Amino acid sequence: MGFLSASTSVVRFVAAAPSRVERVAIAQAVTRHAFREAELGDPRHTSGWIAMHDPLLTTFTPADLFFHQYLVVGFRFDTRLVPPKLLMLERRRLERERAEVRGVPRVSAAERKEIKEEIASRLIAQALPSPRLLEVVWNLEIGRVYFSGKVRAAREAFAECFRRTFGVTPVPLIPYLAAEHVGLSDGAVQAVRGVEPASLTASLPPAPEPEHPGGRARQDTEREVEPPARDEREEELFE
Repeated sequence: MGFLSASTSVVRFVAAAPSRVERVAIAQAVTRHAFREAELGDPRHTSGWIAMHDPLLTTFTPADLFFHQYLVVGFRFDTRLVPPKLLMLERRRLERERAEVRGVPRVSAAERKEIKEEIASRLIAQALPSPRLLEVVWNLEIGRVYFSGKVRAAREAFAECFRRTFGVTPVPLIPYLAAEHVGLSDGAVQAVRGVEPASLTASLPPAPEPEHPGGRARQDTEREVEPPARDEREEELFE
């Protein structure tokens, strides 16, 4: 879901804008790193820039990217997955064929690993991609970037594509770092940095000591037995 949807997930980044915004040069850089359809042998993940208003547009002009002080662009992230059961069946089929040709009960462990990699590469190349269409807004006045994707692999691919395109790495604006960007004084920022981490979960009470099988009987036996008091007449006899 994008920024114009009723609800969406937004991840904030900090990325310093260039001192001078050359719109034509930026459009050319975005075009160089635009999304390209995956070819045979490509990895499981394919990503690149697309136009936000047209996912099929991969050649950009400044009019496609800039809106006032914002740079607005789409990001496509494709994933190719192979069902584990299919990979297992195809691997076992090829292992059995090679073992029968050689007249052995089973192939070696090294060859099984090689067969698995071969089958995975072939099936990934044949698999249909599952695309994600995400959106990016970069406020060039304050250096804030908004990305409509929370999947970790997509975030990492976006950050790398952003760095290669614009020459700056976007830094996630987590609450710990946000203190530097909300107008706090230097002293307040240093105080936030000096805060030690604390656990917000309640500490459990200490476990009770295991009770002796005898229960209170042991406590009674462990008590010091006081000698019985002598009678006054007995004390007189011993004096």
